[in-house]
Amino acid sequence: MRTRLMSFVIAAVCLSWLAAAGAAQEKAAEKATEVGAAACAGCHAEHSENFKKSKHGKRLPAVKKIDFEKSCESCHGPGSLHAAAGGDKSNPGFATIKKTSGLPAVEVNATCLGCHKQKGIMLWGTSAHKQAGLSCLKCHSVHDGKGKAQLAKDATETCIGCHKKEGADMQLPSHHPVREGKLSCVGCHNPHGGAEGNLAKETLEDTCFQCHVNKAGPFAYEHPPVVESCATCHKPHGSVNESLLKQSQPTLCMTCHKWPHVQRANGVGALRVSGLQQRGRCTDCHKDIHGSERHVFFKN
Repeated sequence: MRTRLMSFVIAAVCLSWLAAAGAAQEKAAEKATEVGAAACAGCHAEHSENFKKSKHGKRLPAVKKIDFEKSCESCHGPGSLHAAAGGDKSNPGFATIKKTSGLPAVEVNATCLGCHKQKGIMLWGTSAHKQAGLSCLKCHSVHDGKGKAQLAKDATETCIGCHKKEGADMQLPSHHPVREGKLSCVGCHNPHGGAEGNLAKETLEDTCFQCHVNKAGPFAYEHPPVVESCATCHKPHGSVNESLLKQSQPTLCMTCHKWPHVQRANGVGALRVSGLQQRGRCTDCHKDIHGSERHVFFKN
């Protein structure tokens, strides 16, 4: 009983101390004033130089009309008390600066979205990444990021760092040329959100047809699975079968076309292999499998 009571007392003291420390920091923050980026660079020289060369550093003055001298505190808040603390973390003023790496994801993202209002980024509310509680800093580096998107790593490397199954599928024999550098994950996906699975376009079909326009139709004779969804037959990230097919031919076709593909001589006796199984590929005859203008059975 005494041990439990002591635990309660210690916990109460700790909570009281934390509350007092938080109140002191809030009060100190109210008194902080701006000191300018030159003062920040006195301790954070590397970040400062990298920031100047980054897309952020170049776009803030040009687009947001925020001079470099005001750039640090536009995100981190007034820095006078932080600077005056001189690196002493026990000084309440040290913590008055807004350190984004220590903030909850929702606060970090709110800071970023305060400036980033581009159409694609404003879909963030629909994003699977938001629902998973990810911070913008999971993928982007404000000070040291590379390229237009200020990514901490290459776009594809960033994606497959979390999406490991999709990264593994891209190593299969049939795959989109992402690992060869001819395509990027963001060519098909909008990481900031989208109506359907963070796709760059409104639907999967619109996403596929931006490259495979010759498969889009409309055709005089349309193949129902193509109209329904490309994913009926294809695996978009990679497959062991040619053309990213889910199964090899003729097995894939037989999942819908149920007519007998094995026969018995005169209806009795041992099974014999049909002509289709000997040929092995439905598309040897049905070449226009995505749709045809000439033949109901998609033949040339």
